[in-house]
Formats: sequence, structure tokens, C-alpha cells
Amino acid sequence: MPLRLRSVRLALLSGLLLTVLSGAAPSWAQEGASARPPEITVDPDGTFHIPAMTVPMSNLMSPELKQSLLHDVLMARDPKNTALQPDGSTLLHKLHRDRQDALYPVRKEDTHIAGVHVMVFTPQQGPSARNKNRVLIELHSAGCWTDCAQLGSQPIAYLGKIKVVAVDYHEPQFPTAVGEVESVYKELLKSHKARDIGIYGCSRGGVLVARALAVFQKDKLPRPAAAGLLCASAGGERGDAVYTGSALGNGTMARGGPSVDRDLGDADPNGPLAAPVYAPEVLSKFPPTLLIAGTRGVELSTAAYTHEQMVRLGVESDLHVFEGGRHSFWYDPAPPESKQVYDIIVKFFDRHLGR
Repeated sequence: MPLRLRSVRLALLSGLLLTVLSGAAPSWAQEGASARPPEITVDPDGTFHIPAMTVPMSNLMSPELKQSLLHDVLMARDPKNTALQPDGSTLLHKLHRDRQDALYPVRKEDTHIAGVHVMVFTPQQGPSARNKNRVLIELHSAGCWTDCAQLGSQPIAYLGKIKVVAVDYHEPQFPTAVGEVESVYKELLKSHKARDIGIYGCSRGGVLVARALAVFQKDKLPRPAAAGLLCASAGGERGDAVYTGSALGNGTMARGGPSVDRDLGDADPNGPLAAPVYAPEVLSKFPPTLLIAGTRGVELSTAAYTHEQMVRLGVESDLHVFEGGRHSFWYDPAPPESKQVYDIIVKFFDRHLGR
């Protein structure tokens, strides 16, 4: 570069730096609106109109979590990757299942409990002495039985050295799914004390956990020792995260209304059985509850709201939010964030079961 041109450029940069430090607007920003960032407009009712923007990956995410998000979002754009294979699995989740099989080998038993189809995951050497009388019930993400029953159960059974019963529930949630979960729970109560049973689920399965707990109350069943609402809440999908999570987590625009409310049959979507978070008399009787969400998950707002309400009512509640985590991000065992989720789940139930 010629010396004179280099000197001119350095002078321009120095002048710009001095202008910024002085607090004055640079000349290009004073001359035209085109040089300024687009404005956000706000309606009288509080609706924000946000211009298009470019959002990079968070610099707080692990490289593995970034790769996992890209894998899931980009693969999901091709319908063949989400189409059901002959065994009910999808190509989208094959990588995650293969990784889990390599990392967390367990015994799998395809069977029935109280006439309900279940998959039982047990450590190869059997449950630990501490967990010989304990059991966890797992409720999978919606429409994801073959993949998600494994993805939500296998690492917990292996790392926790505990038996996990994944329930193959069916839609609609009322009355079908909650009835199937209740039947399994009643049967397990014949061989286990309620204090030795935990229940957890992910996504739609997590919402079903909250609904099942409300039904257990209605039917005067002893409550389980602890519950986990993972990438879920006790109130469906509402709040700001429906929009931010859809765009940044799933790579899609926000859906038209809470999807978890479309499978309720004739049940009131805001009633105490479908949305216990809005029913203090029900929520106040919940067992200690674990909530896990990601900043790119559609569940973040209602998970935070559920935690707020539980704390207000004096219910023991643990909320963990993972930066950059998309909806159900922990199904992929590769990111260190997922391994941290497994550790949190195992320790939470170990702490509360058997009290």
C-alpha cells in the first residue's frame, strides 16, 4: 500500500475513534437514515415490530452444542429425515441413538404394564443397591416413541444405575394419554412405595407429567417423590419464547398457537388438569420439581413462569437454563451441556427418592 494512502486511512480511523469516544455521532450517521440501524416500532397494545436481523451462534455455547443444533435444524429441513422408518425411528435421531448406545449400554425390555406398552431400561448389572426399590417413569416427546423413549431414558438408567420405565402413551392426552400414565403408575404402586417413584418427561411428555400429577391428585393417589419437566412446563407453550425459540431453536417462524393445547379433546386448555400452573390449589401440591430449558427453546418462558409460581407457593423447584440450548437439546449426548443435564437429573432424583 502506498504510504500516502495508508496515512489517509489511519487518519480516518483515528478520527472515527476520537468521534466515538467523544460521544458525538460520526458524520455518516448524521447524514442519512440509511446508515442507522432499522428502528423497532411498538404498537399501543405493546406489540413489537422487529426488523430482520442476523443472529449468530452464542459465543457461550460449546462447539459440540453448536454442531448439534446445526445437525438437527438442517436435517429437519429434508422430509426424508423426519419420515418414520419401518421400526418407527427417524434418520434425524439416528446419530443421537448410535452415540447413546456406544456411551450408555443398558438392557432394554419391550413389555407391557397394566396393559400399556412400555420400554424398560435397566443397567446391565442391575440397579444399584441404593436404587433396588426405586423406579423412574419417563414420558417421551410427542410422536417420537421409538427414538425419544431411548433418548430420554437410556443415559439416566445407565448413569443413575436405576430402572426407567418409558411409557408409550397415545394421543389425545385427555383422556387417553393421562389414563395410560395413571394405569402404569397405579400398577407400580403395587410393588413400590410412592416415595420411591419419580416421573419425568421431555417436551410434550413433560407437559403430560404435569397433567398426570394433576390427575393423580384428583383421583387421590399418593404423589410420587419428585417430578421433572424437561424442555417443558406445567402450562404449555406461551410467552416470548414461543417466538424467539421457534426462530432461533427450530429455525422456523412461530407456530399459530400453543401446539400442546391441540390434543386435549374437550378439556379446558386453561383448566387445572390441562394447565396446573394456572391452578394454585393444584400446583401447590406438586412434589419437588426439576425444570430444564434452553435459551433457544420454545419452552423457556413457561418453564420460568412455572418455576416462579412454584416458588411463590412454597413448592421446591429447581430451574436450570442452558445458554444456546434448543428444544430437547439434551437428547444428543455429544455436547458437554447434555452430559451436565444427565448429571442434574440423576442427582435430583437420587436426592428426593426414598425420603
